[in-house]
Amino acid sequence: MAVGVGGCRHRPPPALPARPVETVPVPAALPLRLPPQPRVLVFAPHPDDEVLAAGGLIAGLAAAHRPVRIVFFTNGDAYKEAVVLTTHHRTPHRHDYYALGRLRQHEAIEAAHRLGLSATDVRFLGYPDDGIDDLWEAHWRSPYTSPYTNEDNARYPGVLLPGAEYEGAELRWLLERVIARFEPNVIVFPHPADTHTDHRHAAFFVVEAVTALQAAHRLPPTTTLLAYVIHYPSWPLRRGPEKDVCQPDARIGETVWTSYELSVPELDAKRAALDAHQTQLAVMGGFLRAFLCRNEIFGVLDHALLGRIAAVH
Repeated sequence: MAVGVGGCRHRPPPALPARPVETVPVPAALPLRLPPQPRVLVFAPHPDDEVLAAGGLIAGLAAAHRPVRIVFFTNGDAYKEAVVLTTHHRTPHRHDYYALGRLRQHEAIEAAHRLGLSATDVRFLGYPDDGIDDLWEAHWRSPYTSPYTNEDNARYPGVLLPGAEYEGAELRWLLERVIARFEPNVIVFPHPADTHTDHRHAAFFVVEAVTALQAAHRLPPTTTLLAYVIHYPSWPLRRGPEKDVCQPDARIGETVWTSYELSVPELDAKRAALDAHQTQLAVMGGFLRAFLCRNEIFGVLDHALLGRIAAVH
């Protein structure tokens, strides 16, 4: 899978560590247990992450008429290979990146529909693809300008807060607002060990927002937090006689792993939703389809890890 320099790309995993994956013990994954009346908020750094990580779970919740909302940090506009493929412009202009972001926004809505949701169940923040780490590390209170779209604020139609500045403090405030208004009892978000910088820092932002809301007694401390991995060496680990069961990874510490077993209709819905993300399948279809397992893996993070993340700002 060849990908180049640019933002929303599912980067190929780095070289494997000296210890082969086959020798890494597989930790036992507990069955996923949700609250009796689940109200689930799913955070995705880019369109397609929601399907890869939790498409089956979302489909099952939608079929059971449980409230689900998906929130996208970015529109995935900085993926140069996808821009070139869709526009045939080998040297993309800022408008080409913006056009990809609009297209991926439409794909995300269609994917949600195929999972049983409606457009009203989806929120777009419109923040800079390949820039979430910059907001966390260097632009907490100073605007960041995307080198792809040349924007310093959320400009896409239908974003939650038009004109929201590309600043870390603004993004965290917006996440607090999203969480507080939806009042979830389950939050699904990227794992902080994910090797993609947008995913890792999206996790940091969610943890900070959750911690701030809980400290202000605006979110119960019993809220279930489920972390998912998309980018990690050799992930997803597929084992079993037919190689269609995803396994947790012992190399990722401070995590208790759980597994959600997909029904046939849930897996079918996940497959159909993934097919809606044509801009991504055209570039990295093999990698994305590796997530079409009979289960989905979620991690419960250690409280000490959550505390270290929340203490940064």
